[in-house]
Amino acid sequence: MTGLAAEWEWDALSAAALGAYRAARRDEAVHLWRRAAALAGDFPEGDPRRAASENNSALAFLIDQDHDGAARALSSALAAWDAALEWTRGMKISAQARSSLFHQRMEQRHVAVYGDVRRARHREFLGGAAALTRFNLAIARLFLDEDEAADALLEAALAERGRAFGPNNGEAVEIARVLSGRADTAGDEARMALYDARIRAASENRARDVLDIWRQEQPLEMSDTRRLLAAGYLTAMAHERDFL
Repeated sequence: MTGLAAEWEWDALSAAALGAYRAARRDEAVHLWRRAAALAGDFPEGDPRRAASENNSALAFLIDQDHDGAARALSSALAAWDAALEWTRGMKISAQARSSLFHQRMEQRHVAVYGDVRRARHREFLGGAAALTRFNLAIARLFLDEDEAADALLEAALAERGRAFGPNNGEAVEIARVLSGRADTAGDEARMALYDARIRAASENRARDVLDIWRQEQPLEMSDTRRLLAAGYLTAMAHERDFL
């Protein structure tokens, strides 16, 4: 399968895999992720879906408790996210629907400026996806007794995810939970209280689930914007059942 058909298939496989993984159907999820990764291998260098597939496929190592393999695969995925950030420099920016004729005309007159602003937002969005890879890598590092490196990855992941998706994002909350547990283990009650306060605040106003957003709001045409959004929304985070 090649061309546009492969791209649509990647989206379908990756969304189905994420749903299966969340429902604890691990074997199904891994099978679907591997099929998606085979397709992503033919996507252009820097395509963010390649990074998403590397991240998702690496979860198989965590599931199998191969933490060395997971660390290697997830480190490679982080490099792929760096390549994806470079990819955004040349991506074609899709036109955005405007609520008023004034704003539509302003964008038409200042195409480059609006494009740069949107490209910066896209880069931040990809950073939020890469945050999940940092989290997954942190989990692998913890199992390898590399606590200092793991804690640094967790802190970076929380900051990146919060910037891109907001502090009430479900994945950001889960990262905060792990950090709270780490602080508890270290006997750092003040730091644990900070994370717990963040978790409580988010629970009162939880953000929409990213998979639901993708299913309901995905662009209808294949474009660089859709490619980027698919990668960001369909990147998987290790579930606590696979590391607690």
